[in-house]
Amino acid sequence: MEQLWLYLYFPQLQLDTLFTASKDNCDEYAVIIVDPSNHNICQVNEVATTSGIQKGMSLGAATLLSHQLQVLPYQSETEVNKLYEIADLLYLVTSDIAIDKPNGLFLRIHNMLNLYDNLEAYWQSIKNQLSPLALSYSYATGHSPLAARLLAKRGVNNILSEHHVLKNAVANSPLTCLEFDDKTQQKLTRVGIKTARDLMQIPLQDLAKRFDIILVNYLGRLTGEFKHPMTFYHPPESFDRYLELLYDIEDTQRITAPIKHLLKKLETFLKVRDRLTQQLDMTFYQRDIDIPIKFTVGSEQGEYLTDYWLELTALKLENIQLEAAVFAIQLTVHQTFVRSPEKNDLFEGKKGATSLLQLVSRLQAKLGEEAIRTPVMKDDFRPEIIASYDSPLASEQTLESNIQPYAIRPSFLLEAPQPLLEKVSLILGPERVDSGWWENQSLTRDYFVARTSKGQWYWVFRTPESQWYLHGVFS
Repeated sequence: MEQLWLYLYFPQLQLDTLFTASKDNCDEYAVIIVDPSNHNICQVNEVATTSGIQKGMSLGAATLLSHQLQVLPYQSETEVNKLYEIADLLYLVTSDIAIDKPNGLFLRIHNMLNLYDNLEAYWQSIKNQLSPLALSYSYATGHSPLAARLLAKRGVNNILSEHHVLKNAVANSPLTCLEFDDKTQQKLTRVGIKTARDLMQIPLQDLAKRFDIILVNYLGRLTGEFKHPMTFYHPPESFDRYLELLYDIEDTQRITAPIKHLLKKLETFLKVRDRLTQQLDMTFYQRDIDIPIKFTVGSEQGEYLTDYWLELTALKLENIQLEAAVFAIQLTVHQTFVRSPEKNDLFEGKKGATSLLQLVSRLQAKLGEEAIRTPVMKDDFRPEIIASYDSPLASEQTLESNIQPYAIRPSFLLEAPQPLLEKVSLILGPERVDSGWWENQSLTRDYFVARTSKGQWYWVFRTPESQWYLHGVFS
């Protein structure tokens, strides 16, 4: 099988990744990305181009052309993170993807054509995945990975499978389009080489005698004589997205727009894997403050839907104060689990729009996790200890308890036993409680159900010293 590769080149990936809540605001100002190493412009938006600003121009020259200029430093890490996000989406329709940092993707497609009717159908599926991202990109197929990259960066934008046509397109490429440093370019120009064709007509053995091994290896990989090593992409089980904002945000109410943007990406991530998550880790990066704001948003039942997570996040934001403007947001999900289908009663259906798990999640987001507790029973005879509080919806424990299931207990237990100051009639008892000796907290009591002259029902006990105390009241 003859090899066929597709290369996707994203020339302004960082610029396209910037988030703004309003497209109109994004088109209002000239935005440029500047390379910190030489202070030259490497990415520009349409407004900047209209003002006369071009790639390669110095920052100083650009400021003379536009007074409303948004300047951002180039960050290769931002582009690489976006590449992984793109690869994650493309993996749904094509298997062999290799990341070409910082702004390109290799796609091995000759082994995918059996799955699709033809090359055009395959390319249509790729475009369908890329379309919602609204990214600027150029593309090309090639008989080798480097051939596809060369043609894509030239902006050929052709999807072809005929090898003789592809090789001819590579051969017609100017020498300046080949990936050689300036010194090698000058050396080749001096010997009359102007195109890739001129270079490809010279046997590799002869080139090796006059030029370094780097040139020979590149040309061999370009023509397909040498194999180009690469590591193919494997989708991660965790979710991690970093979103840089075009404009700083100082209000937690306005920050929900970029958060929703991230949550939509999370929804897609979970939906295609048929998984849910119970916890989001959110990070706000603030201007001129080294320590970011970090918080978690939890859901007891697990969810994937954007609207549900956005509601919980909004409740959480009510208790968060920003110390400075936020310029970037990071959303991370470490653990997911397989989604189980809902089981509804055949006759009653869903009993309410909000489940108990959803209610608990909303209360936790609003009041804090520690504010929501549930009563639990411990395997202990001592009334002060048998009842305690645990996390909401803690799993029910089946205890092999010696407490008799028919033992009568009051609805209300006093915080501490009080001396019994009125006359009562003993109705039921005694029930001996003798426990705690192994913890040096020995407790010996005889409990009774008693009734007052006014008809109130008490839970009282007698100590070994014949002292009487009131401990609970029956409803």
